[in-house]
Amino acid sequence: MKNSESFNQLLKLTLTPTVEPSDELNQKIIDKLKENENMKPVSRKRLSVALVAAAITLTMSISAFAACNFFNPKQVAEHLGDKTLAQAFDDKNAIEINKSVDSGDYHFTLHGIVSGKDISDFKGSAEKVNPNRTYAVVSIAKKDGSKMPDTKDDEYGKVPFFISPLIKGEKPWQVNIASMNGGYSDSVIDGVMYRLIECDGVEMFADRGLYLCISTSSFYDIKAFNYNEKTGVVSLNSNYKGANALFNLPLNKTKVNHEKADKYLQELLNPAKDSSEDDNAQADLASESKPFGNLQKIL
Repeated sequence: MKNSESFNQLLKLTLTPTVEPSDELNQKIIDKLKENENMKPVSRKRLSVALVAAAITLTMSISAFAACNFFNPKQVAEHLGDKTLAQAFDDKNAIEINKSVDSGDYHFTLHGIVSGKDISDFKGSAEKVNPNRTYAVVSIAKKDGSKMPDTKDDEYGKVPFFISPLIKGEKPWQVNIASMNGGYSDSVIDGVMYRLIECDGVEMFADRGLYLCISTSSFYDIKAFNYNEKTGVVSLNSNYKGANALFNLPLNKTKVNHEKADKYLQELLNPAKDSSEDDNAQADLASESKPFGNLQKIL
């Protein structure tokens, strides 16, 4: 056997992955290689078939390994010490999403969402107001591979993240996690930030259309998203200077309750307030960003 053949066989044996990537991932990598215009024709000719195959399988195995490194919602809840919520995320009623968006310096992933009553070990005043709660897990990673600052580091919080469900047809600066008795908990694991958010249950709005928004802001920022007053559709503002992302929430439409949803919005949008407050004043405040209101961080 020639030395080149022996070398190729050795590469095959050494670089063969132990975990098989999905067909979808294989196709994405193959397409990416085809689009690579930086590889010179001479270099391409000099690469043996075995070496190219070995390089591709190595790339695929690394990509698959990286994807598997993310914690799932159940594991995040367990890490935060909420065994009941961990069980809820493992239940058939939980919705696994695992959709990702790259924006700015960050890689955002919406992992999953679950709603229900008494599905968390940690209860506060919000449960007394509305016992039906929605929980979602989002991860935030640096695109360059560097680590997110730990919650104990001085750098933590210097880049804020606003993460909230939004309801199609409702002004997002009025109806978001802040007004929906929301809260969140952050945890950094292996350089990736995981945020567990919670708020009043949103399943009753499933037929209207729901989103989950993310922006590098402390409050809801209308500069990060566009809101169409006529259609009620929320969309990304591609000119936003920070990082932003918008996910659709595929919730169970069998949980829709129009009467309950209308009553909830009526109470949320028309609380006891001073007569001097009106919608125009709220819109002026939204031109910068909206405060969290009664949103409390869960420590």
